[in-house]
Amino acid sequence: MIQARLWQEEMRNFPWGNTGAALWVVRQVGSDSSGPLHLLFAWSAGHSGGPGHGQVPLGALLRTLQSGRGEEIALQKGGSPARQQAPGVPDGLAGAARWGCEPKLWIEPIGEDRDCRGAFAILFDAAGPWGEAVRLWGRNFAARISPLLPLFPVWPGSGTPARSATLLTQPPTLFPVDGFTVRQPPTDRSCGGPILPLPRPVCIGGLPGAVGVSGEMMQIGRSVAAVAAGDVNVLLFGESGTGKEIVARAIHLGSDRRDARLVGQNCAALPETLFESELFGHKAGSFTGAVADKPGLLEAAHGGTFFLDEIGDMPLVLQIKLLRVIQERQVRRIGELDGRPVDIRFIAATHKNLETEIEAGRFRLDFYFRLKVVCLTIPPLRRRPEDIGHLLAYFVGKCDRDPAQMAISDQALTLLQAWRWPGNVRELENEVQRLLALHPDVRVIRRRHLSDEIQAAGQPAIAANDLGALRPLDQAGEMLERYLIRKAIAATAGRKAAAARRLGLSRQGLYKKLNRYGMTDLIKRVPQGG
Repeated sequence: MIQARLWQEEMRNFPWGNTGAALWVVRQVGSDSSGPLHLLFAWSAGHSGGPGHGQVPLGALLRTLQSGRGEEIALQKGGSPARQQAPGVPDGLAGAARWGCEPKLWIEPIGEDRDCRGAFAILFDAAGPWGEAVRLWGRNFAARISPLLPLFPVWPGSGTPARSATLLTQPPTLFPVDGFTVRQPPTDRSCGGPILPLPRPVCIGGLPGAVGVSGEMMQIGRSVAAVAAGDVNVLLFGESGTGKEIVARAIHLGSDRRDARLVGQNCAALPETLFESELFGHKAGSFTGAVADKPGLLEAAHGGTFFLDEIGDMPLVLQIKLLRVIQERQVRRIGELDGRPVDIRFIAATHKNLETEIEAGRFRLDFYFRLKVVCLTIPPLRRRPEDIGHLLAYFVGKCDRDPAQMAISDQALTLLQAWRWPGNVRELENEVQRLLALHPDVRVIRRRHLSDEIQAAGQPAIAANDLGALRPLDQAGEMLERYLIRKAIAATAGRKAAAARRLGLSRQGLYKKLNRYGMTDLIKRVPQGG
């Protein structure tokens, strides 16, 4: 039972997507390379069902055990290796043919002990958005399992001579749901897909308070750790709700200024008439209502960090005055003649394109380059869907619910990963709060528990900015068609016939494409005469 719980805890963190994945762990006993192999664990998940039982990639695992080096084998959609058939790699891995991807089989050794060697194999979509997250999980998995490998008991009858090409017999697949150990992920009868446990939230290194497993956020964490050690100004770009304030706080906490204050101000939250007084302070009697001396926020940040959120909304007049503070390191209160020295590090954030603002005359070029010593761009949530499961579990915990006692259907997870999330992480937190408020006793999150707009979407909406990312041409072509279809229907107020004409299609041809791409939310909204 202890072994089962250990595997369960490890698999709770696996960053699976909606294309399916599978894992095998083997151990070879003895120092002889011809010693018997024992299968310690096998697991599969995903709406495609993953690989079938008995399809252990014995040959590839054996090569890794003998050489001590890992390898990655590309498979075609049908499941056979894309290159020449590798010895011992089964042709037609069950489940791979049903994936809408190009799966890969990644094999990696575990441990270096001559008396007990092991290896694991992961079948996953390496080109998917969470491919890098799977690799990161695999490297951490190998490091955690390595010292425990000799302690694992083997399954009776699971040994086979290393020279044999016979596939191993798999033990029962272990999977935790609702606190119980089951042999297979249970099926959600309402949609036919499996039920998956919520993962244990993984904190991002270098970003206290941030959760996720995506390669993009891991890179942000590494960049923050490097930038924090210096004392340069930082400019953060990112859509609303992506966590720019969390990144700013991480930079401050990782710097030598951590013992001083982090003072923040949203530039869009104050009217221009009060902004100067709040930032610079004032002297008593300098204007009507100034009954006493008041230090500004810049003075309060002396020795620490000043965070300017939504810097793109700062008035031009104040940009000039703040530029002088950055250059001269002095603050002069309203009504005073002499400046006061300040030691401040500036971090600014915006969701706007500042270069466009500069061209429009709304932002100063010299101010821009004073702030833009280091630039960090925080990716929107729709571009890192592998983080959604971990964020979901994190917000469930914030609502005083134990994520270990909750699960989610594969269909619901797929819808959450496909949703565009215009409000990003903040919108996901609101979705979790709404869900638990309306369904306080829910233990398995299903499609019907989600917001109506998420249920109706089915397929992700595509933004123009998303089309610029490098991806396979067939995928890029589909994204472009879906983007143009939505744009045409929106431009014609939902009238399908008019939209079809704008796209150079017949009305029937438009409906065929809507059905092909699963854009059912557009099919349902048919107005009069549409």
